[in-house]
Amino acid sequence: MNVAAGCKWISDAIFYQIMPDRFCRSGKIAVPEGHELVAWSAVPGKSGRGGREFFGGDLPGILSRLDHIAATGANAILLTPLNAAPSYHRYETTDHCMLDPMLGTWKDLEQLIREVHRRGLRIVCDIALNHVSNQHPWFMAALAGDAEMRRRFTFKEDGSYLCWWGYPGLPELNLSEPAVQEYLFAGKDNVLAFWINKGFDGIRLDCANDLSLPVCHRIAAEFRSRFPDAALIGEVANFSVPWLKALDATQSYFFTASVKACLAGSVNTRQLTRNLQAAYDDGFCNHFLMLASHDSPRTNTDFKNDRRKITVARRLQFTLPGIPMIYYGEEIGLKGGSDPENRAGMPWDKRLSATSLHYGDEIKALARLRAASPELRSGIWRPVITDLHPELFAFFRASEEEPERFTLVTWNNSRSRCAATLSLPWGWLFSETRLHDVFSEHFIVASAGLTHVELEAGECVIWQLRDGSKKNYSFFKKFK
Repeated sequence: MNVAAGCKWISDAIFYQIMPDRFCRSGKIAVPEGHELVAWSAVPGKSGRGGREFFGGDLPGILSRLDHIAATGANAILLTPLNAAPSYHRYETTDHCMLDPMLGTWKDLEQLIREVHRRGLRIVCDIALNHVSNQHPWFMAALAGDAEMRRRFTFKEDGSYLCWWGYPGLPELNLSEPAVQEYLFAGKDNVLAFWINKGFDGIRLDCANDLSLPVCHRIAAEFRSRFPDAALIGEVANFSVPWLKALDATQSYFFTASVKACLAGSVNTRQLTRNLQAAYDDGFCNHFLMLASHDSPRTNTDFKNDRRKITVARRLQFTLPGIPMIYYGEEIGLKGGSDPENRAGMPWDKRLSATSLHYGDEIKALARLRAASPELRSGIWRPVITDLHPELFAFFRASEEEPERFTLVTWNNSRSRCAATLSLPWGWLFSETRLHDVFSEHFIVASAGLTHVELEAGECVIWQLRDGSKKNYSFFKKFK
């Protein structure tokens, strides 16, 4: 569970992240004067236009692909910002409460949200509260000498000002200023309330670490008092447990970096276990589990098309505590390095290879497994001692409400075959109960809290407890 969680649905979520400009171009939205689209198949960054490199994806395009999204097994959509901005990514807004006309109309957004909900999905939008565009009216007025507007930013004596990561185009808002707080999150008609009232099921706070933890606590208190069922998610790229004391979930790269480092050999399985213990042992489990995003290289590129490593990473992504997130295109093995290479247009017309289809099938199977396994969504997590085999990584998930719901994950992160006897301290692993490989016919047998596994080099297996191995007998009694 997540100690600070207010939103009830977030732990069951599997997110599909979309950058609207790069997902699907409907052809129904007129291109504003002064803008020019690149070809949908263009290599990101090659035009030399930087943040003005528009592909032309839009809201009707997303609407037309909802069935595709649902088919991946995702049950929630995360959209990068929709507000008006001079760039395609829209993280530097000129008006927090204006829909960028290149994406469509308010009617298009209303229809999209309605169809998302009709399919039983959730939808969350991304908002940057930390900074705005240097073309924002507040900042333009501040530069012109408006004293009230200057207080909404932080200017130095030499005329320079605080800006995100030193980029002059992204002046940071002064979040100590009452007028800024009222506008963004505290006032009756604040920015967060505006978008939730449009029908969104939650908000992702861009750069939540830049907002500061005290401000995140303040935002959460204001937000939950009005929208207790909505999710408040923060982007915290680093170790994010402190922010989970305020927010419902964090989009953190701690899992991503830890798993990738272990697969690359720069940390061993012992360190991976300790990293995860640090993340989970205080009960804070609502970290996003992602292998790629709009800010990191795509999985296939990062793992150099190594299907074995990708399979291991995916299986950990869907079985460790947290919230899986799939970045658009991961389900077809789309490639791309760091920004901007990881932001290609989704190749809807490209004929997919068997390998590309394999990646999607793997994600679908793991999503189905997670949906059918309450222990994977909200159960306890326990690392398994593997002292005799230092490159064997193992853990189990179990439901305290339904103790027969038990999943064991074993990964042999070595170059040779591994045979090991594991201790599984779970009181409902009765002697001769069977743990079945969820993707094959193989099974192992528990005896006195121990079980024996044999794994090929690099193999990762998900085992689940199943009843029914004894005729006319159940190991799990339901007496009241």
